[in-house]
Amino acid sequence: MTIGKALSLLFAIAATVIIALAALLFISPKEDDQDLFKVYCNKKFSGLYWHLEKNTPWLPASVMDYFPENPGVTVDTANLRLNIDLGSQNIIMADDVVTDFVKTHAGAVYIPLLQIGDTVYIPLNTVHQFLRLSYSFSGNSIYLASEYKASGKDAPPDFYAPKKDKWEQGSSRINLAWQYVNKATPEAPPKYDGLDIMSPTWFHLITDGDGSVENNGDKGYTDLCHERGYKVWATITNSMTVKGSTKFTTEVFNSPELLNKSVAQFLFYSCLYDTDGINIDYEDVEDDDAAGLVNFTRTLRELTERQGLSLSIDTLIPKPWTIEYDRKNLAKYVDYIAVMTYDEHWSTSPKPGSISSLPWVEQAIQDTLSEGVPASQILLGVPLYTRVWLINERGKIASNKAAGMAFVRDLLESEGLEPEYLPHEQQNYVEYEDEGNTAKIWIEDAVSIQNRVGLAEKYSLAGTACWQFSQAVDDIWFLFSVQHEQWVENL
Repeated sequence: MTIGKALSLLFAIAATVIIALAALLFISPKEDDQDLFKVYCNKKFSGLYWHLEKNTPWLPASVMDYFPENPGVTVDTANLRLNIDLGSQNIIMADDVVTDFVKTHAGAVYIPLLQIGDTVYIPLNTVHQFLRLSYSFSGNSIYLASEYKASGKDAPPDFYAPKKDKWEQGSSRINLAWQYVNKATPEAPPKYDGLDIMSPTWFHLITDGDGSVENNGDKGYTDLCHERGYKVWATITNSMTVKGSTKFTTEVFNSPELLNKSVAQFLFYSCLYDTDGINIDYEDVEDDDAAGLVNFTRTLRELTERQGLSLSIDTLIPKPWTIEYDRKNLAKYVDYIAVMTYDEHWSTSPKPGSISSLPWVEQAIQDTLSEGVPASQILLGVPLYTRVWLINERGKIASNKAAGMAFVRDLLESEGLEPEYLPHEQQNYVEYEDEGNTAKIWIEDAVSIQNRVGLAEKYSLAGTACWQFSQAVDDIWFLFSVQHEQWVENL
């Protein structure tokens, strides 16, 4: 067995044990039982206590004082970051090409920290390699041991991310759900039949920066998703909702230095949090930057393939105003293209209507196929939200707030409303009076979901991609499952 394989096996075993034990300890220490959550350093009680937050063990940052310092790794209490100079670290990626690229271009990265009261905590499952620590559990106590050795053949790496066995899709369609993350990652979901891949929106290009990336990753989330049977594809963005992002995206595409740094950081963070793939969500890109987006994707693909990660990209539907997506060439460098077949009527639409009527969706599928994207690479975008359109007495739109499935379901029940089926849109619709306004909702529910799944089947698409997880109701996922298909066939 090679050293690399031995290290890989060691880390895999340690991760499995830690995940299993942490799952049993999914509670936080209280004042009356905090003695159960002791931190031992080199077999001696440190006087410190750890905290468990959503499957991640957090330790007081002061625990670092008990072990040899790693130059290039510093705590920034003001910004709650553990800053790491990757160029000074002994890192080992899938091969020399990936390792050299990351060490050369990534520069300074960081891991977010947590503050509770006056105490700053570090996420042990994410930072332990850089702190040159091994750890184990005994009951509710954590035992830390130093793995520090002077530089040489026997010195462990500061970060090790071996090549993964890249996931390959079987004969069944797949279903991905994006999970929106605003700084803190939500709980990892239980396993649902019909849901295969979670794609948290974790990493964002920092606008007007030096190519660096904002990091909102959560290793505990990945671990739980893996334990429950999900793949995790980290979504990366160009921060399209931030003012100036379009202009800065152009700047990055035209600067090898900025582009390489962003790619290196996106890749590093994805490996740091043990993801299985990367999902590119670059929007509001200039039309003239179509080739730049292809080049960015190609550069990332060369590295994700070596690392064993899946790569996908999100595109708008083919229209004259979405030529920034060169779909035919993008398809050469990704495993999947997720077509965002929603927002047919959007927040500033001049007239109310469906988020995503089925004829509009079907046309988008046909147009994407005609641009040279194979059906086997297409993930059909599925909205799990709608809009409540309020029309005033003058016939003008007063508001059109987005609403998830649960809101609409509860509204129908509480108000005793009976929706009607619209054969053209192929979805349910309801209209009612609301304080002098007329409310109109083109409903996303089991009916519209089944019709969308039917389109994916009709065109033999790779699967579906849902925006976004928190807007769904639990029982909707079964409609995407193989079991549901078999049930329908047996009716």
